[in-house]
Amino acid sequence: MTTYSTSMSANVRWLGMTTVAILVVALVILFGRDAGRSVGPALGSVLVLILLVTYLVSTREYAMGEGTLVVRKVMGSKSFELRGASVGRDTLAFQGMTRVFGNGGFFAFDGLFYSGRLGFVRSYARNREHGVVVYLAGGRKLVLSPDEPDAFVTAALAQGAVLAAP
Repeated sequence: MTTYSTSMSANVRWLGMTTVAILVVALVILFGRDAGRSVGPALGSVLVLILLVTYLVSTREYAMGEGTLVVRKVMGSKSFELRGASVGRDTLAFQGMTRVFGNGGFFAFDGLFYSGRLGFVRSYARNREHGVVVYLAGGRKLVLSPDEPDAFVTAALAQGAVLAAP
């Protein structure tokens, strides 16, 4: 299998660092108060657990081989059949996307999103500047963000996908 990296954009990196900083400040303030001493440990644990889970399910890289696209996450992966799919670069793929359920920028843009142009899509991305849309044979759509989108599309075509109409 050939792997394709997806790097965090500056927005994702700053959003992550800002969220962690806000969390630390909030926990320091909470633990500094009398009421916080009883609620603080449980609340702090829940917040840290949410951060950990968000990181573990975030997209790490993509792999292709034997007609299959594999979206590798920090923990786990998802596989999709490329034969019968169409794929194409789309610089506007992330424009106007609204999160329905998932992660909207903390470590990644993963989950179910809605776009007025594309409809409902599954996003597995870390950088909104490298949009690639995969239209699966069953009608589902994926929005990805490989660091080298042209090489990714070329590899998908070699795996059995066809070029999506612009």
